[in-house]
Amino acid sequence: MPAAVIPAAVIGVLDLLLGSPYSLLPLLAAVPALALLRPAEPRRVLVVAVAVAVAAVPSAVQYGPDRPVSVSTSLLAAAISTLMLWIVCRRHQRGERDRAELRRVADTMRRAVLRPVPGRLGPVTAEVRYLAAAEHAPRSAVPGAGTRARVRAGVRGRPRPDGEGAGVGGDLYDMVATPFGVRVIVGDVMGKGLPAVEAVADVLGAFRELAQHERDLAAVAVRLDAFLGTRGREEEFVTVLLAEVPGEGGIARLVNCGHPPPLLLSDGAVAFADLPAYASSPPLGLLRVAGSDGPVAHATVPFGPGDGLLLYTDGVGEARDPEGRFYPLAERVAVLNRQGPRGLVRRLERDLRAHVGGDPGDDAALLLVRMEPVPVPLPGSPYEPPHALT
Repeated sequence: MPAAVIPAAVIGVLDLLLGSPYSLLPLLAAVPALALLRPAEPRRVLVVAVAVAVAAVPSAVQYGPDRPVSVSTSLLAAAISTLMLWIVCRRHQRGERDRAELRRVADTMRRAVLRPVPGRLGPVTAEVRYLAAAEHAPRSAVPGAGTRARVRAGVRGRPRPDGEGAGVGGDLYDMVATPFGVRVIVGDVMGKGLPAVEAVADVLGAFRELAQHERDLAAVAVRLDAFLGTRGREEEFVTVLLAEVPGEGGIARLVNCGHPPPLLLSDGAVAFADLPAYASSPPLGLLRVAGSDGPVAHATVPFGPGDGLLLYTDGVGEARDPEGRFYPLAERVAVLNRQGPRGLVRRLERDLRAHVGGDPGDDAALLLVRMEPVPVPLPGSPYEPPHALT
C-alpha cells in the first residue's frame, strides 16, 4: 500500500504548496495504478481510495470555484482509476483461488496415481520423496509471493513427506509385496501434462497387476512394454528401473530399461550399480522399435542387512545449480549417509534444493529401500502387511 499512499500524500501536499494557477490534482488519477505493482486484496483498495480522497479534497475546495471543469474531471479520473484497481484486484483474487483449487486437484490426482509407499514390507523399509519441477511447483497463495519465497521454503522449509502438495508430473514409483518378494519400480514418462499423468497411471496399474503374477522380473518388463504397445501411441516411451528383493534377502534383482542406474549403499560405501548388458535395455515402448525382444534376464547385486538401494529419476542427476553444475549425487549421498541411515532421503531432498536454489527444473523422485531384520508381527495384528515375507 505505500506504493499508492505515499505518492498520494506527496501530490496533495505539493499541490497545496504550489498554489494557483498551478495544480497537480490530475496526477492523482495515476496513484491507483501504482498499487498494481503488487496486487492486493480488494478490501485494501479502500485504503487507496481514502488516501486519494484525503489528498484531493483540500485541492478541490481550493481550486473548485475557479476551475470546476478541471477539478471535476481530475476527481472523476481518480475515481475511475480506483474502480479499475478494485476490479483488477478482484480478478487477481479469483485467479489465486482458482490456482489454489487446481493445486488441490493436482495433489488429489497425485495421491490417486502415486499411492503412498509403505514404510515397511517384510524385510524391506522404504523412504520416498517427490520434488515437483519449478514450472508447476505449488506457489504461495499470498498475492505477491514469488520465487524468493519458494527458494526460502525449499531450502529451509519443512520437507513434504511423500511429495505432499507437489503436483503431478511424469515420474512414477511404487513398492509392492508379492509372492516372489518385494518388487519396486521407479520410472519417468516422456512428456508432461495430462498425457504423462495418464501414462503414469496406466504403467503403475499394469505393474501392480503383473508384479503379482509374473515369476521372472524380466518378464514383467517385457509385459509392460507390450502393454504400452496397446495404447496406440508409438512415440510414447517410459524409462523404468525394476528391483526385486526376495523374501530371504541377501540379493536384489535389477532390470534397467533406459533409466539411470541405482546407487548401492553398503558398509559406508556408495557406488552406482554396474549392470551387465543383458540386464539393460531400451526404454519401455521402444523395445520393438530397437529390434530387441526385451530384457532376457535380470542382474543380481548383494543386498544384505543394512544395505540400501537408492532409485531415482533423471531430475535428480540432471539438476543444476545457478552456474550450470550438475548435482553430484553419489558424492552427496556418501556425505549425507555418514549422518546415519534414518532420514537420508529427507536430507538428500534438502541438499538437492539447496544445490539448485529452490525447486528443480524437472520432476525428481527419490526412493530408498533398505534391507533390515524382519519384525515378528503379533498374531492377527492389523499392521501385518499382506503377503508377509519371512
